[in-house]
Amino acid sequence: MQHEFQEHRHIQLLTDKQVAGLLGISKSGVWAKAKQDSGFPQPFKLSENQTRWKLSAVEAFIDLKASSTMH
Repeated sequence: MQHEFQEHRHIQLLTDKQVAGLLGISKSGVWAKAKQDSGFPQPFKLSENQTRWKLSAVEAFIDLKASSTMH
């Protein structure tokens, strides 16, 4: 079990507030994107009151958007 945990130590989870800060939008904007934009990373529930996004998925979304606006 300890070995399995160490393999996933690089996974960082973000709250809606943190995602909003990375994207420069409001928390409600994050939820709207999650609902309406099929390319936006989907959150997952850790518990009934805790929903998170994987940082790597949010970063990939940012990279994709940045590269598509440069062409």
